[in-house]
Amino acid sequence: MFFLLIQFIGAIGYTTLALSYFKKQKKQILFMQIIAYIMFTIHYYLLSGITGAICNFVGLLALIVIYLYDIYKWKYKEIMASVFVIILLAINIATFQNVYSIFPLIASIIVIISFITDNERFIRAIGVISAVCWLIYAIVYKSYIGIVFEVITLIGVCIAFIKNEREKRFD
Repeated sequence: MFFLLIQFIGAIGYTTLALSYFKKQKKQILFMQIIAYIMFTIHYYLLSGITGAICNFVGLLALIVIYLYDIYKWKYKEIMASVFVIILLAINIATFQNVYSIFPLIASIIVIISFITDNERFIRAIGVISAVCWLIYAIVYKSYIGIVFEVITLIGVCIAFIKNEREKRFD
């Protein structure tokens, strides 16, 4: 029963992430991904995927800070993103579990980097790379819902990418 609850928590996160890529504005994408990252942190922690939980938690903090930077038009978000990348690297070196720990690290770093841009197209492209990294990690840590939803996320990001490209042509 507990294992099903863990998978359900992951399902909430993955569904929210997939839907975030259909949003047109950066603020909307970020807000939905903050919710997703909360669920991912809990999900991987309960699966004993410590590296995944840590990456998601630090990624969550980074998304919140970047979201606030955008809302309040603060400057120097590149510096703040760099700080989070350094924190991620340091924590992951200290808590390194196995070779698969590199995948959530890569995914987390590229996602943080992607949100210092206002280019929604670039953000969606990063979503594809991130999904592949998390798919590998989900397989290793038996996040069955993660496996299913990373595939769905890959498909969703590709559909959103195509949809938004078509809309731009007709604007």
